[in-house]
Amino acid sequence: MIRKSIVTLLLIVPPMNTALAAVDSATLIAACKEYVAIYDRRGEKRFLAGIATSTAEAMRAGLCRGMMEEHAGHSHFGGQQLCSERWYEQASFIANQNPSDFVGSSERLLDAACND
Repeated sequence: MIRKSIVTLLLIVPPMNTALAAVDSATLIAACKEYVAIYDRRGEKRFLAGIATSTAEAMRAGLCRGMMEEHAGHSHFGGQQLCSERWYEQASFIANQNPSDFVGSSERLLDAACND
């Protein structure tokens, strides 16, 4: 009975639309500013960053890193990765951009950071 109810519920509830979870460029820029503030050029946490960083700041920094990693994972052409894993450099590039230059989707911003 419970199994049948779960199956029925899964069929009734529509699948989550990933477009609703899209992050705009202004949010990505703010998140990457947090990432740069927490990490140094070698990609290691700055001294006392764990103590001086709030949960919200850490979450924003994680959003930046996660989006860069996900983008790099999908940036392949002919079996070759197009986007390097220089996270600090990419985050610095993104953090220094003007949100009005990348209105809407953050995809163009991530592409620009890969090609910088």
